[in-house]
Amino acid sequence: MTAYLFFGLVCLMGLFFIFAPFASKLTIWNVRHTASVFFTESSKPEVMKQTLALAGKEDNRKFRILIVPGHDNEFWGTQYKNVKEADMTLELGKEISRLLSLDSKFQVILSRDDSGYLPELATYFKEQEGNILSFVEAKKEVMSDLQLSGKISTKVDGVYHNNAPGPVAVRLYGINKWANENNIDLVIHVHFNDYPRRKRASPGDYSGFSIYVPEHQYSNARSSKDIATTMLKQLGTYYPESNMPKEDAGVVEDQDLIAIGSFNTLDPASILIEYGYIYEPQFLNSGIRSRIIEDFAIQTYVGIHNFFGGSLLGVAGKYNTALLPYTWRNTVSAGAQFNPSILSLQAALTLEGVFPPKDFDGHVCPLAGTYGACTKKSLAQFQKKYDINDTPGVFGTATMAKLNELYGE
Repeated sequence: MTAYLFFGLVCLMGLFFIFAPFASKLTIWNVRHTASVFFTESSKPEVMKQTLALAGKEDNRKFRILIVPGHDNEFWGTQYKNVKEADMTLELGKEISRLLSLDSKFQVILSRDDSGYLPELATYFKEQEGNILSFVEAKKEVMSDLQLSGKISTKVDGVYHNNAPGPVAVRLYGINKWANENNIDLVIHVHFNDYPRRKRASPGDYSGFSIYVPEHQYSNARSSKDIATTMLKQLGTYYPESNMPKEDAGVVEDQDLIAIGSFNTLDPASILIEYGYIYEPQFLNSGIRSRIIEDFAIQTYVGIHNFFGGSLLGVAGKYNTALLPYTWRNTVSAGAQFNPSILSLQAALTLEGVFPPKDFDGHVCPLAGTYGACTKKSLAQFQKKYDINDTPGVFGTATMAKLNELYGE
């Protein structure tokens, strides 16, 4: 008996030394994967794809997408000079909705239009305010209990966000509750970014897009992250990811944003896209801004289709952008600003792999229709690539002819 006992102790000690180095990792894994235990997964990418595949067959319902243009006419979000975020998000939200509605398998609901909130939602906010507040308090209580027991960890090192005013919070939580009750499969919040700084009348230091998703412990986290990752890749074809610290991950997990389900208040998959910082040069001119917004809608449309792996309708065009194809009819001199021809030129040079030029990035060289040093350097690389005889960096007739050959309508 003593020999067997000794042998058993030796085995146990051996197992301890083998597995001890992994103990801390296993503890971290347990903390990070508690959602599957304490929050039943409410949205699964596999189920979403199956819902779309079956849409329109026999009595199967369509795949329901809720588009939420950020803010409204009462609380319009950030503003730079005479441009309000709510106006930009509405223009973009309407275009995303229009494109997705072309697919018969999608049922697209736009939370607000030029007249204000969808009447059903406006009535819901008003008549259900008490129930909305009770719903939120119940979710907060569950979250608090799980945090106190150590079953859910609190993330405190995220990106700073302004607190939503009371009426805004009620509407956002109301949208979450309404989405839960109305079989919404995907919620897309449309926003443009900004951050607190001393000189609000001057451009800030950061630029680029980012996509916020529910923190990994929440019930809708996995499907949201999968969609966001696909969307990130598509938007990144033409536009740079945010360079703001913590936001530069591209896809940013967040525990506090109401729109994507803070306190686990949202069941369907949800993403919040910050398409850029409102003071960026491509948003300063109304003509260029409208073309960029049209292209953002195309990129979003393509990103959603890429997630489902389905074939695209012809609306995205050969190049999956609203900026191409394009026919250049006149040469343009260096120094031109907010020029549609240069905007499409920059898109073409992006696909050629020469814009931004070597040693530059999309933050220094945005697609904005301005013919400056970035475009000149990129043109020179394009001309060298195709052995074009125009003066390097000059948008001459031979360069224009080659562009029309490759990217003309």
